[in-house]
Amino acid sequence: MFGTTSPKARGSSMSFWQLFKHELMLVVSNRALMLTVVGGLCLYAFLYPRPYLAQSPREQSIVIINQDNSAISRRLERMVDASPLLEVDQSVASLEEAITQIRDGHVGGLLFIPKNFYRDLRLGSSPTLAFAGDASYFLIYGNVIEGLNLVSNDLAKQIKLQRLSSEGIPISPANDNIQAFSANNQAVFNSHQGYLDYVIPAVFLIILQQTLLIAVVLHSCSPLSRKSALSVDSSVKLVLVRTLIFTLLYVLMASFYQGFVLQHYDIHRWASAGQLLQLQLPYFLAIIGLSMCVASILNNGHNAMIIGLLTSLPIVFSSGFIWPIHSMPTMVNAIAELIPARSMVLANLKLNQQGASLSQITNHVQMLWLLAIGYLILGYLMTHWRKIRDQKLAASK
Repeated sequence: MFGTTSPKARGSSMSFWQLFKHELMLVVSNRALMLTVVGGLCLYAFLYPRPYLAQSPREQSIVIINQDNSAISRRLERMVDASPLLEVDQSVASLEEAITQIRDGHVGGLLFIPKNFYRDLRLGSSPTLAFAGDASYFLIYGNVIEGLNLVSNDLAKQIKLQRLSSEGIPISPANDNIQAFSANNQAVFNSHQGYLDYVIPAVFLIILQQTLLIAVVLHSCSPLSRKSALSVDSSVKLVLVRTLIFTLLYVLMASFYQGFVLQHYDIHRWASAGQLLQLQLPYFLAIIGLSMCVASILNNGHNAMIIGLLTSLPIVFSSGFIWPIHSMPTMVNAIAELIPARSMVLANLKLNQQGASLSQITNHVQMLWLLAIGYLILGYLMTHWRKIRDQKLAASK
């Protein structure tokens, strides 16, 4: 049967291309492997980005405690509700009730308008507005505070304009006194100014790394693959064949991720296919070599899924796109440099999302090639060691 193909008895005489076809059949007939590579990658491509489609958290619900209940305080309430960042859920009578709603997760923040708010404005003093937000979700908290701050500043500007106008100062000069300059903010790289363009390209590269590691280990540890390895005369030939198969497979999947999927989500890309390939090649070679090392010390390939699951989040946070590298402990940085995703993520973000040239990311490319060469050599040595060990076990039976 196709799924149980075994090498010829004269496996030692198999040519490179005969071994390539045999190993390729073992790969495509491994259901767990193909489910991980094809099914997993396709599922992640369209499932993972969904929480980021809104780009940034907007229209956060808040409650208002209005103890002044004047015309100007009600005007402030309407301005808050009209803000694109905020939505007034309801008005409550006490601060304790508002805090309870935040703790229960019903709203993201509150605005407290004190008594005598209007009187203090008329007297020319500065009344205090109190803001609060759910800081356990930093993005929500930031939007609540930013939205309330913008609205309160806008109201303060309008009131000051009215006061200056009542004093006989023309509106236009008065406005100039309040706003000395106008800002025209233009994002240099992230034109959408959201999280989709920033997070997804980097996370996709980590997904490619983790699934490739699982795929190589599943293949190398399968009984048919281990039996096939015993019949191959050269460990170098075996390593080269498996490296070629998985490199071709993942260059294809990376093209799908960095081409079709990024275009589908309208994520800006600056690099050409040739430039991306110059990053993909050492990246996948390094992962394959590392995966062969892992496979050599595992008896059950399915343990790779546990390894992939447990290491994914630490790799995301140590890759340098979520948390600044210079803020990480030296030991964490040293370990992260040994993970191919660190150099690849930083290089790809600069090249494909920020428009850098290859000459500007030379240090990352060199690091990827060093990892590729080092891990492939180590992977060969450990694969050869595993083959000798399996041969001794087979001979003892």
